[in-house]
Amino acid sequence: MTKALQREDSRVRLRDLKRARDRESKHYVNCPLDYDTKMRLQKAALDNDVKMTVIMKASIDQFLKDNGY
Repeated sequence: MTKALQREDSRVRLRDLKRARDRESKHYVNCPLDYDTKMRLQKAALDNDVKMTVIMKASIDQFLKDNGY
């Protein structure tokens, strides 16, 4: 009986995790960059060992905060 309860508990936790992930789903923005900007972004990502998307998200977030959004 306890194994069945553990399996059910695990199933419920997994379902809840999936729902939380779905709520935080990604919404993509397509943004063309000129060559120099793309190369600077790649270098910054490599030098700081982060993904380019992390830099772009942080930059966009900072711009929006600075402008009251």
